[in-house]
Amino acid sequence: MSSADELDRLGLLVPELTRRANPDAQAYALAYVERYQGDVLQLEQEWDFLTAALSQAWQRRAYPVVVALVAGLAHVAGRRPNLAEAEAVLRLGIEASRYTEDGAHLVVFSNRLSGLLLARGKYEEGWRLWNSSLELDETAAGACGPLFWEPVSSFAYIADVYLTHMLGTYPAAPRFVQAIQSACQGEQPGSFAVALFVRGFHARLMNDLDSAYADLSICLRSLARQPDCVIAAPQRQLFTLVVQAELARARGDYVRSQAYTETALALGQVVSDRYTVAALLIDQGLYTYRQGQLADMRTTYLRLRELALQMESPRAYQYSRLLEQRLAELAPDCSGAGTASTALVRAPAFATLPEPISEREREVLCLVAAGLSNQQIARRLVITRGTVKKHLEHIYAKLDVHSRTAALARARSLDLLG
Repeated sequence: MSSADELDRLGLLVPELTRRANPDAQAYALAYVERYQGDVLQLEQEWDFLTAALSQAWQRRAYPVVVALVAGLAHVAGRRPNLAEAEAVLRLGIEASRYTEDGAHLVVFSNRLSGLLLARGKYEEGWRLWNSSLELDETAAGACGPLFWEPVSSFAYIADVYLTHMLGTYPAAPRFVQAIQSACQGEQPGSFAVALFVRGFHARLMNDLDSAYADLSICLRSLARQPDCVIAAPQRQLFTLVVQAELARARGDYVRSQAYTETALALGQVVSDRYTVAALLIDQGLYTYRQGQLADMRTTYLRLRELALQMESPRAYQYSRLLEQRLAELAPDCSGAGTASTALVRAPAFATLPEPISEREREVLCLVAAGLSNQQIARRLVITRGTVKKHLEHIYAKLDVHSRTAALARARSLDLLG
């Protein structure tokens, strides 16, 4: 699976292996994820090696090894350009957790996968899996298990609640409320802090600023008292910054809330996934809309739109379009909005195509969106792999992109996938 030179290089990063007799690639992978657990950048650098070791462990039916490796890769998975690849890793972890009857990891892997499914637009399956993971967590740990860190570490669910509030619907709120009530009765500090944050977040949405301020203040004090082992330092820092931003919003301190959010965005780009960064931008954009801050809102919208181009996430486009609509509503009433800036707001988010996509190219795009490889597409359409490649080249040229992920993102923005 790996050359001797590769193992020698990794041996420099996990020197404790030198004390073992003839360690193989699997031993190196296990030692590496143990040493760098929570270190997103180090784990991301060795993704190919670690996933190769994961595949080998699965083939050997070494399920405890699979669980250990997926535990190390779970938070890195969402940073991968190909979310289908990340989904496959998490599904291996889920199956291995079932074989080993490891309820705690089954909950965490299921929850992380639900976030990826939501990010990919698989809403029904994503929410079903989230509900299932919550029920597993309640059964296994009395509603105070490791799950409560997950919605905050990914921000996917918090952003969804925010959007549904803005649109006047609350499909996720009942489960959040039930989870909050259960967690607040428990004694696990991590769960309690997250529950307070979610409750404070909802209170601010409902304009109950006194309750929001009280919950968020207690949440920060709870975080400050927790030992470092409760949550990895980067996730703790990111969570703390987001809580501080929310507290500033509850206090009506716009400048401070923006400063905390910008710092959280900078950290999120380093230690978290792109969907988390998108969620932070969404939260920031909708808050600036409520405050009538046109310039900041326009800047956030453009950053979100640029990020959405890089993501295989129709939900990011949904948020981007929502901000665009709010900008169009706000711009005519804002003094000082020049002609050029107003034109920017009112222009469509994406230009129409200079050359239309053919029906065959649309078929290829839909199969790419379904996660099929070039070889699988060729079999499905009864054509050669070379023909599939040629279709993709034409699609890339027409969409002005250079990768499958970017092609899917632009195709969704233009409603080409049906």
